[in-house]
Amino acid sequence: MAFNQIVQNNRSGLANIARRSQALQNLQQQFAKVIDDDLQAHCRVTSYQQGVLSLTVDSPVWQWRLNMNKAAILAKLRQSGFTALTTVESQVKPTTTLTQQQGSGFEVDRKISHQTASDLRQLAESTPEPLKSQLLKLAGHEKTKPA
Repeated sequence: MAFNQIVQNNRSGLANIARRSQALQNLQQQFAKVIDDDLQAHCRVTSYQQGVLSLTVDSPVWQWRLNMNKAAILAKLRQSGFTALTTVESQVKPTTTLTQQQGSGFEVDRKISHQTASDLRQLAESTPEPLKSQLLKLAGHEKTKPA
């Protein structure tokens, strides 16, 4: 039996999933038209039930940005045909993938300068345990050891 035949069978659970997926995809496209381009990449539609549009966002920063524009987004969505829309809710769910991490341009340099390491060792001399061992461990991240 072909996939199209299974999906076309209204009694099939797979058909219900396919219809719901298509509806969410259409809703995501409509939503993308009314929000800022930079916000689009960080917001995803998860459901639309009983006048409530539910979204997930990548981080609290993007959630805050969404909330700041919520009134304008509601108005634009209502104008575009979602007349029953009463509110927009959002939930933070980060979607970090390996490619996003690699392409972020953010690298952690866990090495410290010789001067900082020297200062930490000097401070450790007059500090009681367990802080002393932690300071010495941190000083061990020195960039280049002196000769």
